[in-house]
Amino acid sequence: MRDKVLGMDPDASQHKQGFDGVSISLERIVGAEADHLLVLSDQYMASLYPAESNHLVSSESLRAGDAVFLGAFRSSSPDAAGQPAKTDTMPSGSESGECIGCVAARFYREAGYAEIKRLYVQEAYRGSGLSRTLMSAIEAEILAEGIDCARLEMGIHQPEADALY
Repeated sequence: MRDKVLGMDPDASQHKQGFDGVSISLERIVGAEADHLLVLSDQYMASLYPAESNHLVSSESLRAGDAVFLGAFRSSSPDAAGQPAKTDTMPSGSESGECIGCVAARFYREAGYAEIKRLYVQEAYRGSGLSRTLMSAIEAEILAEGIDCARLEMGIHQPEADALY
């Protein structure tokens, strides 16, 4: 388990910029939009660690209770200029396009921390900075809840995760 004292990300304004010409938006996950990613994540974790070492939580548990679940969505309906269509209301994840990455935080308010869970990015989008963007966004959500300590559990066979965190 790692602890991180959170501070504001000076590049927070960049969270919704595109990656390599693809328009990406970050939205709360409200349904099953990220379930396919969690299946891939489960398979990946099962290939690295024995079942008793995997403490994976369901999409349902991250959408309910004291948690926030974010998705990175590739725009499915650009306008004529190639920009995401503008609307007067904030779209839900299911209205934003294909979910290509996700991350969540569970809040343990009495203990004064949040636990970051289920960070996963589709293989085709790895190396684009999307994981870092998702981490910055979930940290901002944690700070907005008045919590300045985040914890996460990471396995020993994931050097890419160690480099990110």
